[in-house]
Order: sequence, then C-alpha cells, then structure tokens
Amino acid sequence: MLGVMATVDEVELLPDGDQHKLLVATLERANRTSNAARAAALQSNVFEGAPLREIVKKEVEKAKLPELLVRPIADRVEESLRRRAGKQQKFSQYQALAMPASAFKWGGSDRVTMLTASGRRTISVRVDRGRGDLRPPLAGRPAALVYRNGEFELWATDVERKSEDD
Repeated sequence: MLGVMATVDEVELLPDGDQHKLLVATLERANRTSNAARAAALQSNVFEGAPLREIVKKEVEKAKLPELLVRPIADRVEESLRRRAGKQQKFSQYQALAMPASAFKWGGSDRVTMLTASGRRTISVRVDRGRGDLRPPLAGRPAALVYRNGEFELWATDVERKSEDD
C-alpha cells in the first residue's frame, strides 16, 4: 500500500545504567503495590470505583510511588479483581505496567520523558528511521512499560496483539 504510513506500536528504550535500575525498580514497586492493593481490596470486599481507588492510593503512598500511578495501578487491580474466580492471580515482579498517554512526553523522535518510581525521567529511544517520518513515536498514545530479555520497551496499549507477542 503506497502512501500509507505504518504506525509505530513498539519502541525500544535505551536507558543508561542508572535509568535501567530505576525502570526495574518502577516495575518491582508497582507490582508489589498492585499485589498489596489487591489483597487489601479483597479483604475489604471492594472490587471497583472510588473505594478501590482509595485503597490503591493508600498503598501507592506507602510505597512512596508518584501519585500519578494511582490510576494505572487501580485500573489493573480492578481488572484483576474481575477475574477473581479460582486461584487469585498475583502480579509478577517484572510484569508490564500500562500507563496513560499523559505519563509520557515525547521530546522528539529519539527520547521520551516518562513517569517512573522516582518521578519523571528522560530516556533515549531507538527509532526505526525506515518507518518514513520523524514524528515522536507513540505520541499521544497509552503505552505499557515492558521488560523482556533484560531490555525495556514501550508497547502501545491501544492495539490488539497476537498471543505470541505478549
């Protein structure tokens, strides 16, 4: 299809050593906080809405995570509670964390300022110049911070993926 630009749905992050540690800590702390919030919600018999967000907010404060992570964590805990039949799922240590578009500020096509456990940080990204444009990748799109094979990526969450991509 000539003239149609492919959209970028994944971007490789290129963190330096300190940023890599911070991104690992972000996933670890967000997932521990998600598990704690889920347990507290089950204990309180709360499964959605404002009462769940209040529980998540308390857990986010305990974990000293940025307040902007309350909504993404509440959303994932609520989704998990909807699937509560049988064994209770736990969030794994490095499970991906989906965040809204507002968690990212694209300063060009080669860097992103994103929300982490210690506030916002600017991180370089690898861009495929063969995609045909120089606009910031994933700008204005929600994305998940994914840790795979020792490297970090951002995956657009507004697209459906095949199971082998997960």
